[in-house]
This record gives sequence, structure tokens and C-alpha cells, in this order.
Amino acid sequence: MASPRLVKAHALRNYKLEGWQEKIAGRWTYRDLAADPAWYKGWISFDTVTWNPQGKKLYCGLNSFDGDLLYVFDPQNGQFESLGASRWADKFDVKVHRTLLLSPRDGCFYFGTSLLHDLDQHPRPKGGKLVRFDPRSRTFEILCVPVEYLYIQSIAADWERGILYGFTYPAEAVFETRLAALSTKLLAYIGNAIMFVQPHNAVVDKHGWLWGTCAETRAWDEKPGTEPVRLFKYHPEGSRFVWFDHGLARRASAKQLLDDPRNLEGFSGPVDESRHQQDLGFCDSMAYDGDRYIYAGTVAGVLCRIDTTTGQAEKVANVTATERLPALTIKDGILYGGGGVKGQTELVRWELSTDRIEFYGDLMDPQRNERPARIHDIAVDDNHKVYLGENDNHQRSSYLWEVGFE
Repeated sequence: MASPRLVKAHALRNYKLEGWQEKIAGRWTYRDLAADPAWYKGWISFDTVTWNPQGKKLYCGLNSFDGDLLYVFDPQNGQFESLGASRWADKFDVKVHRTLLLSPRDGCFYFGTSLLHDLDQHPRPKGGKLVRFDPRSRTFEILCVPVEYLYIQSIAADWERGILYGFTYPAEAVFETRLAALSTKLLAYIGNAIMFVQPHNAVVDKHGWLWGTCAETRAWDEKPGTEPVRLFKYHPEGSRFVWFDHGLARRASAKQLLDDPRNLEGFSGPVDESRHQQDLGFCDSMAYDGDRYIYAGTVAGVLCRIDTTTGQAEKVANVTATERLPALTIKDGILYGGGGVKGQTELVRWELSTDRIEFYGDLMDPQRNERPARIHDIAVDDNHKVYLGENDNHQRSSYLWEVGFE
């Protein structure tokens, strides 16, 4: 495969941010951040990105205190345009975390809103909103608040049955919203008191099964078991759950389908985030090939494959040199993945018909001399140009990154 010939950062906002380690991390509250002008306006993240082939533009869901949560990016001129989400967002709707879904049925985007605020501000916030956006008329419709007080970290869609599924925060549950009636029911709690475990983004297979991850509930024991993060699937016909007793592979798992990509060096060990101190197979992303397999990335940078016919999960390979693999997508039989932390970010490509995964590390825009702090989401256009959403940069506003191949 060809190497990237273009790595370019696009700045929507370009604030320099100061003081994260010195005075903010572990000290400030949400109110402090929101009250600081630079952080209020400048601390944005590209939390989700979706390519629209109809208009040949990229739609970007942000983390932004000001509620200006949805932008469109035109690759032809490199310009961003706000779509006016702040007209309906309240002060607690501060991010479109995952995911921004484009419906093949009506050509509209669907997404949920999530939070940053502290719990002492409840019960004033109503909860996360499910929203529909029509890119042709540029109109928003707030569909509902599915679960009072809880916000929406990600959604998955069963377009055939007209169902949106959502995963909530801060309490972890999964819900089902029927679009025709706008009726919602809470399906299950999936977390526990010591573990944040939802799959970052879930998928629905061609048979209508929702696939995700859940945590074991060990109310009688403070130590997790050997498989604390497990797969589940759910079908709306008969409200059927299948709870598997296994999850995704670990970094140290010896058995894998393919060799690790070449030049894979520098893995830094356990993630330093409090909820990911150990490699327990936390799911960081999912992408479905439309047929048999779901591909899943883990927080430890492992690529796995879930067989939807058997429910078994296999390790494909370790595919990042650092931590996190939160961005996966499949285009024309090619799987693309993005990840990394602390300014060491990476892109992988795998033609699924081959046995070789390509790895591209140290993404940098040579014109700006800048690197993404972290990668959170990925989209691929009709010509296989890659767009990466950067998030959680604590020195400057996060950028949208463009990667082109020869």
C-alpha cells in the first residue's frame, strides 16, 4: 500500500490553552472551565466525523461549551460552516460524542447530545437529546429526551426497523427508541459501580442484532473476574438478550490471526486513565462489514474480529504502538483505524482480503509543525481520503486532520 502523501490539520478555532497540568487537572470544576473565556470558547474537540457522499462534504460533531455542536467542512475550499446547533442546545448540551449517523432511508443525520457538567447541577438538566438534522433544508428536529437526567454517549441504528439504540452516561444503560412513535424503553443497565464499560460505539448487524459490551456485576466482590468486560447482543423481536461470558482479546494474548504491522514499536503499557489502568479488553470502537464480521478496537490498541454467526471474538493483531483505538471504519473492503495518545497518533489500513496490515505512525502536519494529541473518530470519502477527528488537546483547540494517500 502507498504511504500518506498528505497530512494536513484544519483549524476551526485555534486558541492556545494554558494551565491544564499546573492548575486545572484534578482541581477545577466544570463551572470553573465554563467560566474561563479561553477554555469556554477554545477547548473544542472533533468527537465525531461523518462523510456525506451526496453533498461531498464532511459533517463534524463537536465537544464545545457554547453548544455550537455541528459543523460542515467543505474539502474543496477547506472552510467550516456552523449549522446553528446553538439555537436549540441548552447549556448542558455540550457535545456530540459518538455517533453522527447518516440514514440511508431519509438522508438525514441522527445524533445524541452528551454532557460535561457536574452532578450537583441536577435535576435542572433534563437529559441528552436525540436529534435529527436534514442537510438539504438545514433544519434540526429534537426527537425526544430518551432517558431523563442521563446523557447519550453513542447511538446505533437499525434503519430497517426504525430503531435507534443509545448508550447513556453517567449511569450506563442501553435504551431503544422507536422512531415512528418516538417511544423509548430502557433495555438494561450494562455497567457497574467500579467499571465504565460501554462499547464507545455499537453496531447493528444485518439480522437486526445490536452488539455491544457490558460489565460483569460482582456486587459481592470488589475484584473483577477474569472476563470483566463481555459481549452482548440484543434483538428487538421478543426483546431477546444474549449475554456472552467472553469479551475482546488483550494485548498480551498470544493467539492472533495476523502478524502485527511492521514498525510497531513504542507501546507504553497500561493506559494512565483511571478507568483503564489494566488491559481488560475494553472496547474502543466497532465497525461492521455488512455481512459476517464486526471489527472491534480496544483501548490497548488491539484489533479483534467478532463472528456474528457464533459470537466468538478473535484477536487479529496489535495494531497501534501506543494506547487507544477509538476510530474504525470500513470502505470498499478496506478497514481504516486511528488511535494513539499524548501526541503519538497513528493510522492503520487493512485490505480485508489480504493478510497484511499497514501502519503509519507519527502523524504530523509539516506546515504547522503540529501533531494531533489524540484521535477519536474517522471518516473516509469517496476517493479514500481519510479524515480524523482530534479530541482532548489540552494545549490548543483540537483540529480536523486530513490524510491523503498516493
